[in-house]
Amino acid sequence: MAETLLELETRLVQAKEARHRLLTGTQEVSVSLHGYGSTTYTASNVEALEKYIHDLQMEIAKRSGTARRGIIRTSF
Repeated sequence: MAETLLELETRLVQAKEARHRLLTGTQEVSVSLHGYGSTTYTASNVEALEKYIHDLQMEIAKRSGTARRGIIRTSF
């Protein structure tokens, strides 16, 4: 099922909000330790979230007709 442009833009806003919570330390993750209780961690994998945000931005640009070209390198 293809996502609409509005759905992609909504996901982008949500991803940016999640990134903000991660970077400011206000979002935590609880993990169960297989019957030994649980522990809470602050999520540290911001790189994956940054990639997701970049992918969403590129897909939105592509669908709205504003896709960016790559860097043009010249040599003499």
